Amino acid sequence: MFVKNPEYFLAIVKERSISKAAERLYLSQPYLSQYLAKLESELGVVLLDRSHSPLRLTPAGELFHAYLERQSYLDRQLVSDLRDLQDKKRPVLHIGVSSWRGSALLPDILPVFEEQYPDVQVVLHEAPVPELGALAEANVIDFCVMQPPGDLTELTYEPVMRELIFLVGHRDHPLLQGLDSTYNAPKPFPDLRLLEHERLIMLPADWRLSKLLYNTFSVHSVEPQNILVTTNTTTAINLASEKMGFAFLQESGIPRTPYLDRLACFTVGEPPLACPLAVVYKKNGFLSPAARACINLIQEFYSRYDRKTDL
Repeated sequence: MFVKNPEYFLAIVKERSISKAAERLYLSQPYLSQYLAKLESELGVVLLDRSHSPLRLTPAGELFHAYLERQSYLDRQLVSDLRDLQDKKRPVLHIGVSSWRGSALLPDILPVFEEQYPDVQVVLHEAPVPELGALAEANVIDFCVMQPPGDLTELTYEPVMRELIFLVGHRDHPLLQGLDSTYNAPKPFPDLRLLEHERLIMLPADWRLSKLLYNTFSVHSVEPQNILVTTNTTTAINLASEKMGFAFLQESGIPRTPYLDRLACFTVGEPPLACPLAVVYKKNGFLSPAARACINLIQEFYSRYDRKTDL
């Protein structure tokens, strides 16, 4: 829908006052009040609760405000993209991903994506998972692949799958003797209490995967005595492959390790422990056709692991 002078309404919301917005816009207060009344009449809803000072948005006003903010962003994006096209600049797609997930995902999807969009320049923003959401909020990246964010004030997401968490250790470790459990045919680990005095290679305690694991330990009355913390999942799997302890890893990143033949893989708990995975981007943001195509490829890639459970 076409909204005349949307900047007038945005100014009222920002100032939370018609008189202050009028001063900012160099308009008379009666004129701005008439504009607001006419706008509400055309929409058939009340946008501002005038019984409060400063003014507050009604639920309809919050929805309309979000629409205008998105429209303003889209207008700026369109002007920028058209200018780049005129200047013959390559379109740029910014993707946020953790280093480990990128190493497992991107070699499969980027060659296909480049065949579809050969003129699009891909820029990778590799960062720890806790930082990816902030990059999306700041519009530094078009989207990122991570767990669904807890705070959805500025972000939205599309569920991809629930990814199994595997316990991984060297198949020759004494604790695993006689337990034949492979990546392709994983079995439940028999008793987590067996791991209490083994070295566990863990991600930082405030990361989502570790929070899930510590909760699982609590449920099973397990108190690990020997924890080695790393921020690098590749380090975790490499140490496990050298009999340096046990690691907990998302299933999709394991197949590309060169040490897969050394590793035994087990599911954890019953039902098996899993972590939700999503494509996350700025709420009311703009997804270019190239971004949407890349997201579709990511969803197709992870569909091979999807066990048809809901996020």
